[in-house]
Amino acid sequence: MIYLVMLLAFLADRFSKWWVAAYLAENGPLRVTSWLTIREVYNRGIAFGLFQGIGPVMGWLTLLLLLGIFVYLVRLPRQAWLMRLGLAVLVGGAMGNLVDRIFAGMVLDFIETPLRQGVFNVADVLIHLGVILAILGNWLYEKKQGATAVSAATMDA
Repeated sequence: MIYLVMLLAFLADRFSKWWVAAYLAENGPLRVTSWLTIREVYNRGIAFGLFQGIGPVMGWLTLLLLLGIFVYLVRLPRQAWLMRLGLAVLVGGAMGNLVDRIFAGMVLDFIETPLRQGVFNVADVLIHLGVILAILGNWLYEKKQGATAVSAATMDA
C-alpha cells in the first residue's frame, strides 16, 4: 500500500508537469481565478527559489535524504500507519522534483497564488502534506505508545 501511495504521488507530480508544460507552450500563462495563476517558472535552486544554481548539488542531497527516509519508512511498524502514509507522500513528491533536477538541472514550478509567496508545483504540495501527516502520525503513535505503556505499568502494579 505504501509503495502504491509513493507511486501515485510521483505520478501526480509528473503528470501535472507534463500537462502544464504542454498547455503553457501553446497558450501561455493561465489566470484561473484571482487567487490562482498557472505560469511557467524554472527553479535551479531549492524550495522557494532560494540558492539559485545549486540544483545538481540539491539533486544528490535529495537522493541521499530520500534513501534515508525510505529505509526509515519501511522499518516503521504498521501501527504507525499515518506516519508511514505521510512519509510515502513526501517521498513520492520529492522523487518528482528529483527527476527534474537530475534530467533537467531545474524544477518546473507553475502554481502561483497570493496565499503563499513564490511559485510552486504539485510535488511541493505533496512534500508539505507528507510532512504534516508524518508529524501528526508520529504524535498520535507516540501518544498511543505512551498510553499502552501506562496501561501495562498499571496492570503490573
